[in-house]
Amino acid sequence: MTFRSLFLVFAAALIATNSHAYRIAAWIPPWDQAALTSVQLHAGSLDESNPVWYSMSSSGAIVVNWNGENPTWIAAMTGTQIIPTIQNVVNGSYDAAVVAGLLATASSREAHAQAIFNLVTTKAWDGIDIDYERVPTTSRANFTAFINTLAAKLHSAGKKLSVTVYAKTSDAQNWNGPGSQDWPALGAVADSIKLMAYDYHWSTSAAGAMTPLTWLDAVATYAELTIPAAKIMVGLPWYGYDWVGTNGTSLLYDKAMSLAAANNATILRDENGEATFTYGGTHTVYFQDAYSYTRKTDLIRQKHPNIGGFTAWRAGGEDPAIWPVITTLRGTATPPPAAPTTIPGFSVSGPSTLGVRIGKSAAAVYSIARTGGFAGDVAVTVEKLIPFDATLSLTPATLTGTVTSTSLNVSTSRATPAGTCSLRVRFSSGSLVREQLVTVTVSKH
Repeated sequence: MTFRSLFLVFAAALIATNSHAYRIAAWIPPWDQAALTSVQLHAGSLDESNPVWYSMSSSGAIVVNWNGENPTWIAAMTGTQIIPTIQNVVNGSYDAAVVAGLLATASSREAHAQAIFNLVTTKAWDGIDIDYERVPTTSRANFTAFINTLAAKLHSAGKKLSVTVYAKTSDAQNWNGPGSQDWPALGAVADSIKLMAYDYHWSTSAAGAMTPLTWLDAVATYAELTIPAAKIMVGLPWYGYDWVGTNGTSLLYDKAMSLAAANNATILRDENGEATFTYGGTHTVYFQDAYSYTRKTDLIRQKHPNIGGFTAWRAGGEDPAIWPVITTLRGTATPPPAAPTTIPGFSVSGPSTLGVRIGKSAAAVYSIARTGGFAGDVAVTVEKLIPFDATLSLTPATLTGTVTSTSLNVSTSRATPAGTCSLRVRFSSGSLVREQLVTVTVSKH
């Protein structure tokens, strides 16, 4: 092959990669009028609508949720594929026992699949989205068999099957919920697999990012190893939490912005681009806006460009500035970076290694660079990740005003053994935290 031929092949591949248009879907909660307004305004930017219309009774019968199948909402979704979501929600919460019973035998799986098929074909929906959560790992084979049965029925009528799954980075994460979901088997028969790539920090965890970028990358990597890339829909959050300790309350973009304004709180950014602030002395908020959404979609586009598309929980909770980003994701243009209204914060620089002789001291300087008008005090601490005989100090321990640097001093004694150990230097200001890991080598000479 000539150089010119190689160049043309490379150029064609590059154009194909850059022109990939992503499929866009969104879950739509029927209980929130804001969700209807969102769909009425932006249905033209959606390929697929997933209204959460169906749940279950204690006997496993399909139940139409309040406001489900509302003609006004159906009209708002015109132009999109309407693929409603059914959940194993019984009396307001996910019920593992009911769905496990429905999946337990071939006859019960057949009956449940037929009931869903009848619903989809009678109502003339384009398909169904299965969102069965907290399913026991012991039901894994039964769940796979059910999805195979349902897929065959739906496909015989030209209908689509979507399966919503927990995010995981390997099949070793096999506790109830993710353990019941065999990604290779589900991906082989479903038309799309929707990854719930959120709640890394959740309502009863400590406060933190909803979707750390390194975790999102790992989830997408595992998905591409096990599911045809074109079937993968990466589900991203359009909500956040307001935590007090490990008690988090869900909140949406508008509420988060109102809280910040009412409490005169400065909105900062963590390393993932997620918006965060503190208020009242005890509250820590993380939430999503167009900037954090763009950081996530940019990572997927750059590192996993062949995935099928994106979905989100949920319509009606989003920053309106997300929609121009979605418009470009569906086309051939590169989404412009969303410009956050405020991104005050700081970055940290300094050495990641430090050498010190036995019985001597050594020092390293770490500096911060303030950005976006950030002027808060930054507290600096250091801890030993592996215990060793040394005295640690920081001067100063708080960076205030125009002070931007601190000196880390490591002092060893004559009894300190030679070897390697690790330290963590932590810089914090409210919910904004940066860390620097330092490898310390202690030697005789």
